[in-house]
Amino acid sequence: MNLNNLLSSLGIKSNLAGDVSFLIIFLLVSFVASFALGKHRVLVSLLGVYVAYVVVNFADFDFLKEPSAKVLIFLAILAGFVLFFSKIIRGSVSGHGPMLMVKLVLGTAIVIGLSLSVILNWYTPKELADIITPATRKFFTDDIWRFAWAVAPLIYLGAVRKRID
Repeated sequence: MNLNNLLSSLGIKSNLAGDVSFLIIFLLVSFVASFALGKHRVLVSLLGVYVAYVVVNFADFDFLKEPSAKVLIFLAILAGFVLFFSKIIRGSVSGHGPMLMVKLVLGTAIVIGLSLSVILNWYTPKELADIITPATRKFFTDDIWRFAWAVAPLIYLGAVRKRID
């Protein structure tokens, strides 16, 4: 079943249907990934996105001129950072029950959103035309939104009480 067709049959315009579909998938992935990360790795993941972005942008290798190579290296560095430093940096999100779940999903959504902002910025609008709608692309790549995604982890860290061992 195509989610866009389902939303279109409900009377939602096709561009808006694409945006709503993306939002639903984004939230579902954030929810599922929050279980994989858990309360100990969310904070390390937020840091990992920054580290992976810096490493990829400062690496001046010929094979990193292509966006797809940048994406692969970025994701590899992010995964490696989370796996390695989650043993060293023992931070965790406090709370229990539904409030903890909300904090985890929000933190994971910020990790995914910032990662998408970084990744989508490496591609041209023409390359992304068949993948996402222009409104969704702007939400991750416009200057004001890139700034918002870059600051969101810092606000999250300040707002969520955490324990660092």
